[in-house]
Amino acid sequence: MTDTADPDVMNIADAVSVSWRPAPDGERLTYVERETGSDTVWEYRDDIDASERVVAFDDRISGRWGRIDWNADGTKLTYTRDGEVRVYDTETGEESAPAPSDAFDAEPRFAPDTDRLAFISGRGAYNDIWTVDADGANIERVTTGMNPHDDKRWSPTWGPEGERIAYVSADDWDGRDWADEAHVVNLTDGTDEKLTTGLSVTSVPSFGPDGDRVAFFAKRVAEPWYRHSEDIHVVDLDTGNREVYEVEASHQYNVQSPLWAPDGDQLYYPVRERGTQQLETVLLHDDSDAKGVTSRITVHDGVFGAGPVHRSADGERFGFVYAAQDAPNHPRTLDVSGGSETQLRDPDTPEGVVVPENVTYQSFDGMYVNAYVYKPADVTPDDPAPTLVQVHGGAHFQFGNGWHPMEQYLAARGFVVVGIDFRGSGGYGRPFQELSMGDWEGGEVADAREAARFARDLPYTTDEVGIYGGSWGGFMTLQSITQYPDVWDAAVEWYGVVNQFTDYEEVDRVGRLLTERDLGGTPDEQEERYHAASSHWRLDDVTTPLSVLHGADDLRVPVNQAEELIDFFEGSDVPFESTIYEDEGHGFRDAENRRDAVRRTADWFDEHLR
Repeated sequence: MTDTADPDVMNIADAVSVSWRPAPDGERLTYVERETGSDTVWEYRDDIDASERVVAFDDRISGRWGRIDWNADGTKLTYTRDGEVRVYDTETGEESAPAPSDAFDAEPRFAPDTDRLAFISGRGAYNDIWTVDADGANIERVTTGMNPHDDKRWSPTWGPEGERIAYVSADDWDGRDWADEAHVVNLTDGTDEKLTTGLSVTSVPSFGPDGDRVAFFAKRVAEPWYRHSEDIHVVDLDTGNREVYEVEASHQYNVQSPLWAPDGDQLYYPVRERGTQQLETVLLHDDSDAKGVTSRITVHDGVFGAGPVHRSADGERFGFVYAAQDAPNHPRTLDVSGGSETQLRDPDTPEGVVVPENVTYQSFDGMYVNAYVYKPADVTPDDPAPTLVQVHGGAHFQFGNGWHPMEQYLAARGFVVVGIDFRGSGGYGRPFQELSMGDWEGGEVADAREAARFARDLPYTTDEVGIYGGSWGGFMTLQSITQYPDVWDAAVEWYGVVNQFTDYEEVDRVGRLLTERDLGGTPDEQEERYHAASSHWRLDDVTTPLSVLHGADDLRVPVNQAEELIDFFEGSDVPFESTIYEDEGHGFRDAENRRDAVRRTADWFDEHLR
């Protein structure tokens, strides 16, 4: 068994997604388990109370979340591998590629009653929806100009009759491409109906059971970009009427859709509440006074995996990936009628796990920040340790009560680790998120500073405090050491932004939208805000030893950000090192790179904090 002190803790086996498979004896939950870069598809069989392997691959499938889909009789499995749509026939054991091309194809979905596939393809000038039979016949393009190549968030959704597809398309709003609108295309006559105007749709739309309604998560373009705190919109396709339910749903990285009850009378969706993620429902019917009122289904202490929650076709069970602070991602089911969750596989929990203490600390203005303190067992007031403050990625994401292998590894290396949900984090209400909008360099950076003060006051810590984070956490790390160099004794940043102006020139559409909407416009329109949200002009103030890690193929935070830091610090008096991983995008996927990155992070802090 892997130990938390082994950097390979970053690659232990865990489930990344689930899907329901039709079978003669009833639906079976299948799940993708990932370990050291390889993926295996398992199915859980109630009749033998155990999982059986369906197929194993020596590399990853379906990108980051390992998403799969089954045909109507459960004999064919579809997924993406090596940028191609693949179909695995469980009866013959053969894999095929029905629509090969040099473009990147993704997110294949089987039609409800046939072996026809819909998928997203980058062949041509845009990412568009294409369809093809599983045997490779009748390939056709369904949409034209749906999304730019660098916006790969979406997947197609079939209507229940197999003749329509719902999707999300980039659209202009008031002269800007800030809108993501819901559409339905009819495959019979090619007509395309735009369902919304002036919205940012954040989930793939889902058809109601009769195909007469479509539901999705969204907010108005004119609103701040609330992340994981969206309304549910329900559009009646016959009348065009749209009802809005203010439920503060979480879109789960844009892959979660609202889940319909078989009778169409209610919708299910995940929410974030402080450190947990729960499943809730909202009633749509008029049979009681409870229409539009939400109620909660789960009562657990952990979080869902990055993949979506799925409901079985018979409407009787939910399936999902679940994780807790001491339990890596594993598959579970829950009866729709309620009750206790059923754990289908014991998580591959390594030895030496530290369960963090959930605490709060008071920040500079009196507000309280939620934090998680990982304290190694052998750290005492008589034998104190340095502290590392973790600032999470995703801007409005959260640290959460889930499995955090990097923090487990750093604690095993003898550091006290404090993960914080600074202002702007999700799960604490929209007003809390709004505190960071248009003020990227202000209160949230001060929250991190106050976390260092809190850490130094702990009875079992030394005065040495480091800071680290990836993506938004990398940006926060750079802001922290440029604004408050005397506070931080060492820093490691993973793929963060140092210069909003040069980042804007090369960033992908989603990164640009986040920046424009939070800062109120383009660099030309909001030059002062972009300047304040950058730290390149403060680099002369840095005295903190800094390590930088970045992927050469990163589209969300282009590698030019790391290159600016390298150009500035190499040869300076500030201790500095950089690591650029080839063939890596935003977030390190390769197993060896993940091991190397976490080891380099711990080694850097060892060198400068001990």
